[in-house]
Amino acid sequence: MLVGGLGIIVMMGNITLDVVLKVFWNAPIQGTVEISSYYYMVAIVMLPMALVEYDDEQISVDLLFNHFPDWLKQISLLITFFATAAILSVMTWRTGLDAARAFKVGEVVMGSREIIVWPARCMLPLGFGLAAVAALLRAVLLVQGKPVTKLHDTESAA
Repeated sequence: MLVGGLGIIVMMGNITLDVVLKVFWNAPIQGTVEISSYYYMVAIVMLPMALVEYDDEQISVDLLFNHFPDWLKQISLLITFFATAAILSVMTWRTGLDAARAFKVGEVVMGSREIIVWPARCMLPLGFGLAAVAALLRAVLLVQGKPVTKLHDTESAA
């Protein structure tokens, strides 16, 4: 989460400096759009995924779940955690293959200048993999009888 937050701060600084340099000295920072798109935005989204999953902060709809008996809630959560971990694991594997390919070819993008982007491709499997681990940790906590969900205030969401 800290790295994602730092990504926002660095991106804001980079874009602000680019605008100031362009307006006052007609000397923009080359590659700002590409770096923001391929590095900052990917880091901001992918790196905090595990904490979002672990802290139960993802978007969820509890329309029927809240009316289930406790035993059915536990089973539903366990199935959900394993399904989430399985899907995130497949996404980790697939994006890992893409990252390996990008590394192998030394992937770059052409914009105002050539930007190396293969390192950014590694953030996707890292984010998905850590989120899969977080889902499995929540399953373990559920089996141990520890709390795994937050009580969400439905009044404030309306």
